[in-house]
Amino acid sequence: HGRTRHVHGHRSREAHPMNGALSAMKGMISFFTLWHMDITQEDMDAMETRFHMVSVVGLLFGILLIVELGLFYYMYDTVGYGSAMMVAVMAMLTVYVGSKFLHFDGLTDFGDGMIVSGPPESHLRALKDTLVGAGGIGVALAVTLTSFALYCSIPWGIAMFLIIPVVEVMVKNGQVFAASWGIAGKGMAGRQVERTTKASAVKSVVLSLVFGLVLCVLAVAMADLVGVRGAVFDTDMFVTIISLLVAGLVASAVVGVLMARVANRNFGMVNGDILGATNEISRPVIVFAMSLVFVLVI
Repeated sequence: HGRTRHVHGHRSREAHPMNGALSAMKGMISFFTLWHMDITQEDMDAMETRFHMVSVVGLLFGILLIVELGLFYYMYDTVGYGSAMMVAVMAMLTVYVGSKFLHFDGLTDFGDGMIVSGPPESHLRALKDTLVGAGGIGVALAVTLTSFALYCSIPWGIAMFLIIPVVEVMVKNGQVFAASWGIAGKGMAGRQVERTTKASAVKSVVLSLVFGLVLCVLAVAMADLVGVRGAVFDTDMFVTIISLLVAGLVASAVVGVLMARVANRNFGMVNGDILGATNEISRPVIVFAMSLVFVLVI
């Protein structure tokens, strides 16, 4: 990585930008999901250098959620079995289990580190402690219950098809903003933070917008397939989709920057635990912002 080799006058496969992007996606999918692949050090290096592409993981989770939502809605529409609470639990379990509870672990560590008094060294020591204390349990419980309540409040129908999948792309955008504004620490996540710049945040916004649009198109198509009222591609739908995406991007960016500032002040850095906590803390904020915008637009 970082070196260029020549074979018969052409650059090597590893040196090509497209191969670097594919290598980064391979590393991210293997690291952040249950889907284990045979990755190399080059894949890990590419992932650290191109952390702005992490929203591709959210795209994969979003596609899976669209399929699940279609099945749940069809079951409710045909046999009358299901509820908003079932959808909320399904959505949360999908991303928790699918991500190996990796970000949830960061949330508990963040909670433990925040309740400690004293200089940054004391906060950092509690953050890295392998035992989970009252702060970790309390923060994790508060964030999880808030997320659950807000998922349940999403209007039944086309709203949940548009909001729930897109949220998973937006939480990754929040991670990139936290890394962009964070002070790098040690370890692999430290290299990610160091190599993630303000330009990376701009790239993340663009990718998140594109992936969000893709998910919205797929969501409307699925909703139309299972008979959801209002699942049509017209001017009103386009305005709704753009409004939701803007709300998600703004909410995720704000949470990411705030999390970075809190972490820089209390821990002196942003590490993997902070990025994981950002992923979870931004979720209820994004769901609230997108749900509110949906209600106001409709």
